[in-house]
Amino acid sequence: MIRLRSRDVVVIFNFLTYSLLSMNLCAKDIKVSGDLMLDHDSFESGFIEDGDESQSLSEIRRARLSFKTKFDENWQAKLKVDFSGDSINIKDAYIKYKGWDWADITIGQQKEGFGLEKLAHSRDAIMIERSLVSTALTPGRSLGINLAGGASSYNWQLGYFQPDESESSTAITARLAWVPWRQDNELMHLGVAVSERNLNGSDFRINEKMEVHLSDSLIEGEKLLANKESLKGVEFLWQQAGVTTMAEWQQTTVTDINNIDYDYQGGYVQFSYQLSGDNRNYKKGKLGAVTTPGWEFTSRYSQFELIEEAREAQIYSIGVNYTFNEKLKVMADYIKAKQFEAGSESDFSNAISLRLQYSF
Repeated sequence: MIRLRSRDVVVIFNFLTYSLLSMNLCAKDIKVSGDLMLDHDSFESGFIEDGDESQSLSEIRRARLSFKTKFDENWQAKLKVDFSGDSINIKDAYIKYKGWDWADITIGQQKEGFGLEKLAHSRDAIMIERSLVSTALTPGRSLGINLAGGASSYNWQLGYFQPDESESSTAITARLAWVPWRQDNELMHLGVAVSERNLNGSDFRINEKMEVHLSDSLIEGEKLLANKESLKGVEFLWQQAGVTTMAEWQQTTVTDINNIDYDYQGGYVQFSYQLSGDNRNYKKGKLGAVTTPGWEFTSRYSQFELIEEAREAQIYSIGVNYTFNEKLKVMADYIKAKQFEAGSESDFSNAISLRLQYSF
């Protein structure tokens, strides 16, 4: 059972209040949408640093509102705000120009164009948490300028960004997605992405959880003062007759201020099957929402390796989702994870994650 703290009740109240006010006051000019996700994680001591007892914890994973508006047929803007933490955080804040035939240009805080799983909306995720490699390596949101274009069979992005690492950090990130075969939402997708990042002596450290959000961060690398990072990724997606197969591999080399390289790599393969036989939406190189109410069965294998630190993690997951309608969805995942370190390996540890999701 999900027990809400008093602070959580305040978060939900603020989220719903802002939702109602926004829809009432701005319905004519602004499109308002939102997501509220309530999570519960139960996990063994292997997911806890120096832990010897299992834990069961609940949280408001996300409470977000998005505001979109069009100034005319070519100019539009978006603001996305998250209420789930101790403070209100701005996730997206950008303007977009769509008047060119060959590309759209987006300026502001936005997702960098990298990673099939990371670019999908969190409300459309196949499993409750993204894979370990996506959270560890894939860039998230950054302030910058991005060009995106393409046609029915391909999509490309090229952007210049200032990541959060420091005010002097910069990144050039590019992605190309190709669809060699498609019939409606049955398709094959192949993608590649690169990101060259000038970190200018910023702090860098791999410090990740094993795909259970309320557990401890156990996949830890060296603390670095990093000068640059060279990140590469490949993507694969196949959808047919309700079956979705999705895989990525990413690797990066981080060079510290002493010109020493640290290499990290990992990937995942995940499957889902909708009993309805329908497929998820797909648009402009991004995997979208389930289109038909009903059951969806999921599974994933992921691994991640810190080569110089001689550490590795392997995670196996199975899950089930039920979509009531476009607004309401429940999810349940069972996770088995273990670590390898300097020639030794831990036993598998088990966890269960649950989610109640409301979107509008």
